[in-house]
Amino acid sequence: HTHTHTHTHTHTHTLHSFTNRSRLALSRRLRDAVGVSVDSDVWNSCSLNEEGVQVTGTASSTDYHLTTQESVDAPLLSDLSADLVGFEVESWSLAVTTEFCRKHDKHTVKRQDVIYELMQTELHHIQTLTVMSEVFRRGMLDELQLDWECVARIFPCLDPLLLFHRNLFGSLQERRYASAQPGHPHNYCIHSIGDILLQQFSEDNAVKMKQVYGEFCSHHTEAVKVFKELQQQNKKFQVFVKQQSNNSLVRRREVPEFILLVTQRITKYPVLLERILHYTPEGSEEHTELSRALTQVRDIITAVDTSVSKYEKAQELQEVLSRVENKSLSKLKSGEVFRKDDLLGKHQQRELQHKGLVYWKTATGRLKDTLALLLTDVLVFLQEKDQRLIFAAVDQKPPVIPLQKLIVREVANEERGMFLISASSVGPEMYEVHTFSKEERNAWMRHIRRAVER
Repeated sequence: HTHTHTHTHTHTHTLHSFTNRSRLALSRRLRDAVGVSVDSDVWNSCSLNEEGVQVTGTASSTDYHLTTQESVDAPLLSDLSADLVGFEVESWSLAVTTEFCRKHDKHTVKRQDVIYELMQTELHHIQTLTVMSEVFRRGMLDELQLDWECVARIFPCLDPLLLFHRNLFGSLQERRYASAQPGHPHNYCIHSIGDILLQQFSEDNAVKMKQVYGEFCSHHTEAVKVFKELQQQNKKFQVFVKQQSNNSLVRRREVPEFILLVTQRITKYPVLLERILHYTPEGSEEHTELSRALTQVRDIITAVDTSVSKYEKAQELQEVLSRVENKSLSKLKSGEVFRKDDLLGKHQQRELQHKGLVYWKTATGRLKDTLALLLTDVLVFLQEKDQRLIFAAVDQKPPVIPLQKLIVREVANEERGMFLISASSVGPEMYEVHTFSKEERNAWMRHIRRAVER
């Protein structure tokens, strides 16, 4: 069976095709659209007629069996295609008429090309997020009846991500229309976008981005793990995933690939902004705003990296804790007792800074295998016993060293060794610790010094 769609979207509709439609209306339309088959060619069959209005070509039915979910995607596909209007070609120079392009100097053309690339890749990102939300997440919830919590672990923060990027694209798209030649909507030259980017990457938006991308990227590994476990254990899930790979919206990409694409988007902004800046006159307001937006984006990326690192370290510490013997304890120099729970601290304020296997040198010169944990304010040595972990016992020295007044020194003639001198008020104590290599020893010294200075 063959079905022909011809959609004419005005520019205004294109702009708001996502932004203003409620999720409810979209899901209702998705459900009502059963029975319409769409071939993957639709992605490529978008073309502009003279008025710059989109015409979607004929979609022929495919050889394989179409599931309900696939046929449901037809209206969604037309929405995604609507936003593609004017972004099908490779660059701005090809999107506008040759005559219009020739009116601009080389620098302007290059600048427009990069702005075009920014908008085009932003749109592709929205498509990625939309497929994750409307094809995979919806299918898992509606068709497979998986519980919300499980699906949310595979796709954390999808809705705020979609909202943010639709807003950004919507603002850029509006600016594009405002910059168009009267009577020739596909001929446009955008003079300023610095204000839009600065607004999108500053203040409340920046806070939201740090939080949302921080959470999404932190759960990247876990999301892929949950997906793969379901794929191995759940037959219905396997069938669903296989069917979706034939879906014209999915184009044979797997869920882990979609997740990876989302984590990478944020890292693409600095390069694009740097390139736009390169073709923007210095000293202009546009240059100033773009520079500030670039600083903001870099700050967001740093914050996201920190969130990911903190999350991973917290996971590592939990892993170690699960192996520590409940009854194991240690006496500090001050006479205080340090137990398993104290590794996290009373209000879970202790965070893992660094960990690794090291050798603690005994008074008799023997090297004892220990697991060292550098926490916010203490350095802890654990040892293995019956496949569990306990506080290390060497020469009756406390295996928990407060970082306050802790001095680290290299061992003369031993490039893999370091002395830890605890100059606490309750009496000094010295430890000799060795590592596997000189690089590792240097890394430990660096981490300890940094933690002591905090």
